[in-house]
Amino acid sequence: MIVALGRELGAGGRDIGERIAERLGVELLDKQIVDLVAARLGAPTSYVEALDENVESFVDRLFGVMRSAYPEAYAAEGLPDWSEERMVELTASIIKEHATHSLVIIGRGAPMLLRDRPDAVRAFITAPSEVRVRRVQARTGCAAEFAAREVKRSDQHRLAYMRQYYNVDWRDARLYDVVVNTEHLSADAAADVIIATGNRLALV
Repeated sequence: MIVALGRELGAGGRDIGERIAERLGVELLDKQIVDLVAARLGAPTSYVEALDENVESFVDRLFGVMRSAYPEAYAAEGLPDWSEERMVELTASIIKEHATHSLVIIGRGAPMLLRDRPDAVRAFITAPSEVRVRRVQARTGCAAEFAAREVKRSDQHRLAYMRQYYNVDWRDARLYDVVVNTEHLSADAAADVIIATGNRLALV
């Protein structure tokens, strides 16, 4: 079984992914993707992490336009291709390479990349905004106002990322086999729901 999770910040996606991987005895692919992309790019992990599931800044886009308009100027300097497009391409390649066996993949467009795989269950992890803000605040110890900004910023970035590269509304329930609201569910209970869905789909 391949489990591809979409999630909102503060909804518990990481914890749920870990529970599923533990129960199935399979690999978990989450932050490891950042390390693998960085290694292939030859870029610092911190650089890749900063753009992970984000869209480029205006300055990045301007640089990309200039590089496209004057490729000889930049090629001469031997600059590596650390563009967002290249990172998204590598991320997709890494996910597909690992999807030859059972595993759990968190985010990075995995539910869209694996939408045609009959052995994949695609789940979206959500919770009300106020619940997510409280969880972020509890986890980080930050002020409620800062947690609210982080939740909003994360939602906006992920929405833009998915629209730009996969042309979908990231929160559209029709993209998933199951949507789990974790407001009143523990990570263990949510993992139960997703595994049960995957087992049921395997019988269809």
